[in-house]
Amino acid sequence: MQRHNFDPRSAPRHVAKVRVLYVAKGQARAVDADCQNISTEGLFVKTHKRGPDAGTPVSLLLQFDGAEKELMVQGVVRWQGAVRSLEDGTEGAGMGIQFTEMEPPVREFLEKTIGEIEGH
Repeated sequence: MQRHNFDPRSAPRHVAKVRVLYVAKGQARAVDADCQNISTEGLFVKTHKRGPDAGTPVSLLLQFDGAEKELMVQGVVRWQGAVRSLEDGTEGAGMGIQFTEMEPPVREFLEKTIGEIEGH
């Protein structure tokens, strides 16, 4: 599987409970998804069905578990893949999304929140 120059190890990944609503370019409505892992550079989301193709711009609304603030960020789908649950062996779809744009206060909040996850 080609990852289109997106190295998922360029920033440490962290497991976090994050609700993700995303809207792909040309999509009529938001899709609710679960974050499998996140970094300051991007995230991997589990989806119920195949998501947008690689290269598709997406708008994301992130809600961290226990946080009152929601984050709006822009990204691009970098790759699609299958997800296999270690708990029950079920399979599903998922996609890696690289963040492309976010306001400085949003980046600061994201870095702080991920830093708190690292500390636990």
